[in-house]
Amino acid sequence: MGELKTITKVPVGAVAFMGAVIYAILGLISGIISAIGIAIGVSAIQNALPSTTMLGSGAGLEASAIIGGLVFGFIGGYIIVAIVALIYNWLAPRIGGVKLELE
Repeated sequence: MGELKTITKVPVGAVAFMGAVIYAILGLISGIISAIGIAIGVSAIQNALPSTTMLGSGAGLEASAIIGGLVFGFIGGYIIVAIVALIYNWLAPRIGGVKLELE
């Protein structure tokens, strides 16, 4: 068995950056799923309208969903994880930090 150590402080910037990257990946996945939904919705609307009515393909909306998910996932993830890290750093000395077993 390894030694039991307590994390009493985390580096806010490094933890927030790692969280931001994770949230960006999740935002990208969410954006791709949203883009697929937009494509299906646009296709259904175009099929329901008379053939003389021309609509765009929705590609702009799809690209916006993907890029927006990526960018806002990164920015929002950084902010949220930074706030969580700050709260952890404030609480850990008061109530005890997370204990990890290290070898």
